[in-house]
Amino acid sequence: MHSGPLYAAIDLGSNSFHLLLARARRGKADIVYRSREKVRLANGLNETMQLSEEAIERGLSCLYDFSDYLKNIPPEHIRAVATATLRKATNSDEIMARFSQALGCAIQVIPGEREAALIYQGATWQQQPRAKQLVIDIGGASTEVIAGKGQQANLLHSLDMGCVIYQNHYFGSGKITRTNCDSAIAAARQQVQPYSKKLKEHSWRHVMGASGTFKALHEILVARGQTPAIGADFLEDIMAECIACETVANLKFKGLREDRRAVFMGGICILLGLYRELKISSASIATGALREGLLRELVNTQKA
Repeated sequence: MHSGPLYAAIDLGSNSFHLLLARARRGKADIVYRSREKVRLANGLNETMQLSEEAIERGLSCLYDFSDYLKNIPPEHIRAVATATLRKATNSDEIMARFSQALGCAIQVIPGEREAALIYQGATWQQQPRAKQLVIDIGGASTEVIAGKGQQANLLHSLDMGCVIYQNHYFGSGKITRTNCDSAIAAARQQVQPYSKKLKEHSWRHVMGASGTFKALHEILVARGQTPAIGADFLEDIMAECIACETVANLKFKGLREDRRAVFMGGICILLGLYRELKISSASIATGALREGLLRELVNTQKA
């Protein structure tokens, strides 16, 4: 029997849009429904950072679908946020008005640091971690790197790089070469270098990945019957295998889904850049990300 009030969290990411529905029981959120749509919003950004009508229409279609699930939920139990692509888009105000109308509720464009804080909350929401840890989320147009202890985030960084942006910039031709991989990896390292020293001084014991790139690598490992931990050696090996494939179309690793293939090179180059710069030896999959963090915050706010 269903019990407890219903809550909704909506995450308008640069690659995917997410909807979570949960019931609050004993002060905790039990997820009862989740939906993810590959909208690839960041694909629609042009040279002047204007978002194309085609990308907007993909977003609107998804939000109209999401709106059906919100009809019987009180407005105070709904929270919707938008991230990097809508922070960057020069026509963001116009888009947000249309998106809010389609969804049937207000949508907030959040700054990168707040996005990072919500990701950390989501990554730790079902755990009681006490050790120091590093959380990484590679989105479509930004990458968040957060160091914390337990459920408290201490260092929050939102970096100007994402798997969709890197895929289009470095692998837009569909070709995979050592040169364009090295360029993408070097660019990723350059993005995190200003924060590298303090992040490494944090001396984390665990690294958790909260994005599709980590999930794709995890699924490849599982398909190969290997340990699901994403080690540095495996990441270097899979990069070599990607270069040997020569084209994005040839990335047909067992376990790699079709929808992940389209942005896989952008994501793996960013991740390898982070591994090399931050001296990461291994990472595991986080149990949540931004939408779970948003839901946790929403339920706690209503409880207070």
